[in-house]
Amino acid sequence: MTCTAAVALALAATGSAAASGSDAGKGTIAPTFERAIGGKGHAGLYAWGMATAKDGSILVGDYWNYRVQRYSPTGASLGTIINNSGNGATQYYTPYGLGVDQRNGDIYMADTDRYTIDVYSAAGKFLRSWGAKGSGVGKFLYPSRVVVSSTGTVYVADTWDHNVVVSTSTGAEIKTLGGFGNANGKMRSPHGLALDANDNLYVVDPGNFRIQVFDKNGNFLRKWGSKGSGPGQFQGDMRGIAINKAKGWVYVVDGEGNKISKFDLNGKFINKWGSAGYGNGQFADGGREATVDAAGNLWVADMPNFRVQKFTANGAFMAAYPSPAQRPPLGGFNAPRGVGVAKDGTVAVSDTYNWRIQTFNASGGVIKEWGRRGRGANQFNYARMVASNPVNNDWIITDTDNGRIVSYSKDGAYKWSSGTSGAGAGQFRNPQSVAVAANGTIYVADSNNKRVQVLSSTGAYLRTIGGAAQFSYPKGIAVDPKDQSIWVADSAKVQITHWSATGAYLGKLTIGRGTADNQLSSPFGIAVDNERVYVADVPVHKVKVWSKTGAFVTKIAQRGYVAGKLFQPAQVTINADRLYIAEEGNERVSVFKLNTK
Repeated sequence: MTCTAAVALALAATGSAAASGSDAGKGTIAPTFERAIGGKGHAGLYAWGMATAKDGSILVGDYWNYRVQRYSPTGASLGTIINNSGNGATQYYTPYGLGVDQRNGDIYMADTDRYTIDVYSAAGKFLRSWGAKGSGVGKFLYPSRVVVSSTGTVYVADTWDHNVVVSTSTGAEIKTLGGFGNANGKMRSPHGLALDANDNLYVVDPGNFRIQVFDKNGNFLRKWGSKGSGPGQFQGDMRGIAINKAKGWVYVVDGEGNKISKFDLNGKFINKWGSAGYGNGQFADGGREATVDAAGNLWVADMPNFRVQKFTANGAFMAAYPSPAQRPPLGGFNAPRGVGVAKDGTVAVSDTYNWRIQTFNASGGVIKEWGRRGRGANQFNYARMVASNPVNNDWIITDTDNGRIVSYSKDGAYKWSSGTSGAGAGQFRNPQSVAVAANGTIYVADSNNKRVQVLSSTGAYLRTIGGAAQFSYPKGIAVDPKDQSIWVADSAKVQITHWSATGAYLGKLTIGRGTADNQLSSPFGIAVDNERVYVADVPVHKVKVWSKTGAFVTKIAQRGYVAGKLFQPAQVTINADRLYIAEEGNERVSVFKLNTK
């Protein structure tokens, strides 16, 4: 019998765990807020988008500080020019790509997470916006880069729709260029745009490891590049492009190789520079966007190193700004997603947007930090959940965007990594959550692969539980301390399912979809004690509690920013009658005493 057939049989035979109310009053809880761990702790600059303003100043999209910063050509900070992040109709979420209309100085922002292009005056005043989520006229799937021609034509790289959208300066769509493919004029995930002095459009085509050039009417002209590490080749994850219009030089940012390559307008290779690291002229997991200033110097956003770097036209390092880089403070967080607690009360927090793990003692005092942005040992690419292995006190972490599970000792020493990005056995695509059984067996919510994978305590692949028929986007996972079964929170199906340790389906909680206290809207983290299931319902900013037979027990907190309130709760973990809640929005861990009875 196949795994799918066996699960289907179990589904038919077992049914769901319906709410019976038979345990009403049994094992009640009276949660009370006890304390908070950490708080806001951002770096001084998360440099992503880059553009040169009409007045010659340098604009930097400060991505995770949700603002646009401005620097003089000599690197002096000129402060914030756009600070309009929020949920309103005239606001943005995060600034991504930046472009400037050199006729009037208007600033164009690729507001990727809201699927729009937002326009601000040269002084930073909101002017207009267009776009919506989707594929088709007036819509974007992932608008990542934007440039404006000398006549006001706007070009937007829609990375996930594999095209470049051409429009007027007010957003009226003229045409699209590209479409998925590798033929001339086709694209795979365009991720950088630049214009030369004749308004020819240069497109970074990273899926095809090349640069493509179109004339101002959208006609394909030429291409260059291939996959590799040699002169004129690209290793991958190409992000940015900038052109010195006066000299006719093209600069391409190769994220995978941590390189900048210089070409002439026809693609003739001139030179390249850069390497992986944190020193002058080095990049941590690659540069982002780039721009050329009035003097011909090249500025490159080096987000993981919390700075921008400036080079001469030939690649000699000149300076980095700010100097020194303002790293995130110890004990502070930027959008923490995960929290794990060891048997002795030591707490580990995945400081997700700061690409590090921090540990705290049982009373909340900071112990240490480790990790930086990257793909090697002691490096992370947006780590999410953390769990403690009760066998050896190791920390097990989902290194989500690197597609792997990593293990560190309790003191932060690297031990092993398991998996790569992919869909095969032992591979992961966007793994969100991890839980560890009493015997050290590791369960991983392999979210984009719609399954749960099981690993040994040393990271070896053991088996797979479920698949697309059972899961849509499994996001949270927990081990039941009573019998070592597992519970899975599926954010897309909006359901909580129960499985044996060997993968047999045991049922699900009958919970309605909605925003009421006894319903779920979008579940994320999940924790289980001997009698109850605790679920973080992110959009309504509450942790909701049910008995294991589906009877609603209580809610914990509601939306707010003061102590005892929650904003975007992510992972939940139980240790010694205390519930630890990682709050992405409030950038802290809140601890509630459950007062079980």
